[in-house]
Amino acid sequence: MERNSKYNCALTGKSNNIKQMLLFKEMNNILMCDVNAKLSEKGLWCNPNRYDIEKAIKQKVFDKLLNKKLKIPSFFIEGIENNLRLKVLNLIGLSKKAGLLEIGLDKVTKALNRDLIDIVLIAKEDKKFNSFILKKIDENNILFNKNFSREEIGRAIGYKKVLCIALKVSKLSNALRLDIYKLNKFNMG
Repeated sequence: MERNSKYNCALTGKSNNIKQMLLFKEMNNILMCDVNAKLSEKGLWCNPNRYDIEKAIKQKVFDKLLNKKLKIPSFFIEGIENNLRLKVLNLIGLSKKAGLLEIGLDKVTKALNRDLIDIVLIAKEDKKFNSFILKKIDENNILFNKNFSREEIGRAIGYKKVLCIALKVSKLSNALRLDIYKLNKFNMG
């Protein structure tokens, strides 16, 4: 299978890049969502849309597509979101270890001025953020996310609380970009 290939969602039929989709499969008659799936794995590839997934569960679409009566854990939808969030936070931690992370408002601002940044995360508790940073994010097509708390961002990088971080352009930022896309898409559904 080609890595950048378009693929039709098993639930909606809408075409999307397979890298931006989630893999659903059955294991011991239980429906599973593998957020870490390799592109070559088999199963039902679906767009990461909470509404479509919830609707498919209610209408037993997964049962029909997999030709089995499936058990679906009561925490299934929350589990998908939690796993996507955990994957993003783990990549942020790896980015810090790799020296690719700018931490704090001053460092993020300086890095934005030098056009070194691919992704900016700002804690959801922040009420108003520097308009310069938001303007730079918009001008340079930088991915912006405001879904994590100060504590979550801090824990991911070994601090107590962090208001903002920025990830330098890298292979890790490409992976993080895909995972944030999935998380944002899932939460919009």
